[in-house]
Amino acid sequence: MNHTETLTLPVPATRSGPIWLPVALGLLLLYVPTYRDLAAELSNGDRGSQCLVVLAMWGWLLWRERSALRAGPRAAAGSVLGWALLAAGAALYALGRSQRMFQLEVGSQLFVLPGISLVLLGTSATRRLWFVFAFLAFTVPLPGSLVDAVLVPLKGLVSAAVTEVLYFAGLPIARDGVVIYIGPYQLFIADACSGLNQLVALTAVGALYVRVASHRSFAQSALLLAAILPVALGANLARVLALVLATYYGGDALGRELHDYMGFAEIGVAFGAFFLIDHVVRLAWPRDAR
Repeated sequence: MNHTETLTLPVPATRSGPIWLPVALGLLLLYVPTYRDLAAELSNGDRGSQCLVVLAMWGWLLWRERSALRAGPRAAAGSVLGWALLAAGAALYALGRSQRMFQLEVGSQLFVLPGISLVLLGTSATRRLWFVFAFLAFTVPLPGSLVDAVLVPLKGLVSAAVTEVLYFAGLPIARDGVVIYIGPYQLFIADACSGLNQLVALTAVGALYVRVASHRSFAQSALLLAAILPVALGANLARVLALVLATYYGGDALGRELHDYMGFAEIGVAFGAFFLIDHVVRLAWPRDAR
């Protein structure tokens, strides 16, 4: 009696390296000059200096989700949408690059990367990577007109709050707009002291933390995100208060010397307050809440 045996050979796993290598090279050719020019632009001032820090955090986030980058089956609808997003991203990049509009040039990533993901990976993997793509929004520099519209009231708020607090404490202090007079010293609240950069950076870190941390309910995550604004404003106010007091009691030289170091201290205070709020929320929230 003849027996026919069927031999089943294992199917080798899909190697995603050769697929992503030309894609990665193309993206590097496009966006390395973009971020090089953006860094040169930001080196002339403090506006938008958080963009490069956020980009480093995005790189870690992408590495964390690297398992989703394996090539998988594609849906026809996903491919059509992916090519449409790629076309829109290419148009934005070309317009932004030619007109030196960093908002369009950097913002084109928000279309290009999801488009590539839909074409190569399909809709399922793209849904898994949605936060990775959305996080890049924090790298897009704010338009100058919007920054000016936000900076003016922020600087006024900081100078008014510092003046009121120290006047209540009995110090000889007054202000004229964003200029603070304390004793024999005159201090100007610059753009960097408004806290706008810290607010954007802390929002990015807070969003990343809420995404990565294991919270038991949507309400907990929403509460933490809502706490970002008061935490950032409070930390910036504490920084300016410390600098004004250092100048008043230690002289102008001490205030100038501490100016840069207080920026790092502000970040530490903000992060510490944010994590403390998260700890309190976890302790106070019912464990069975959904």
